[in-house]
Amino acid sequence: MKNVIVKGLLFFISLVVMMHVSLQAQSNGSENSLLKKGNDLIYKGLVSYNKNIIINASDEFNSILKSDSISSIALYGLTFSEYKLLEMSMMKGSGELPDSLYQTAISNAKKLIAEPVYSSEGKTLLAAVYMMKIATSPMSAVTLSPKINGLLDEAESLNPRNPEAYLIRGMMKYNTPEMFGGSYTDAVKNFSKAEELFENSADSIIVNKNWGKLEALAWLGKSYEKLNKPDAAKFAYKKALSLEPDFSWIKFNLLPNLEKENDGNK
Repeated sequence: MKNVIVKGLLFFISLVVMMHVSLQAQSNGSENSLLKKGNDLIYKGLVSYNKNIIINASDEFNSILKSDSISSIALYGLTFSEYKLLEMSMMKGSGELPDSLYQTAISNAKKLIAEPVYSSEGKTLLAAVYMMKIATSPMSAVTLSPKINGLLDEAESLNPRNPEAYLIRGMMKYNTPEMFGGSYTDAVKNFSKAEELFENSADSIIVNKNWGKLEALAWLGKSYEKLNKPDAAKFAYKKALSLEPDFSWIKFNLLPNLEKENDGNK
C-alpha cells in the first residue's frame, strides 16, 4: 500500500512538473513570437521611415512587458522604438520633442543600464535620446554633451564590440560644430567602425544588424559628402542599397541629391 501511495505521489509530481514545463514553453514561444514581430516591424518601419509602423513595434514590446516586466530584450526593443520615434518627431521640424515620450525613453534606458548584460546598450540608447534633445534645443548641449560622451565612453568600455556606440558617437561628431569637438573625419572613422562591427558580429540585441549597417552607411556617405568626397559617398550609398534596395532615406533622398549635385557641377 505504501509503495502504491509513493508511486502515486511521484506520478502526481511528475505530472505537475511536465505541466509547468509545457506552460513555460508556451509562454516563451509566445514571447519569442512577439519579439520577432516587434523586431520585424522595427526593421520595416526604419527602412520605410514610417512612424506608424514603429508605433506598432513599440506596442508589441509593451505587450510583452505587461506579462513579463523583467524581459530585458523587450525593454531594449521598446526603448529603441522610443528613441526612433523621438528622431522622427524631430525630423518633422516641430522644433521640440514630445516631453512625455522623451522622459519615458530616458526612464527605460536607465532601467536597461541597471541590467548588467544590457548595460552597454542601455548607455548607448540613453546617449542617443539625449542627442535628440540637443538637436531640438541647442542650449542643452552645455549640460548634455558631457553626459553623452561619458555614456558612450562607458558603453565602449563595457563592450568594445557594441556597434551602436560607434554609430551614435559618429552622429555626435557629425552634428557637433568643429569648435566644440565635431569632426567629419572622426565621424567617418566611427561610422566605418560601426559598419565593420555590424558586419562581423552577431545580430545586435533586437534590431536586425542589417538596419545598423544601413544607417552606418547612410551617415558614412553624408560624412564623405561633407569632406568633398562624392565618389566615396556614392559608394557607401550604393553599398547600402545592395543590402536593402528599398531603404528610403538613401533611395529617395541622399543618393538622388548627390547625383543631382554632381550633374550640376559638370
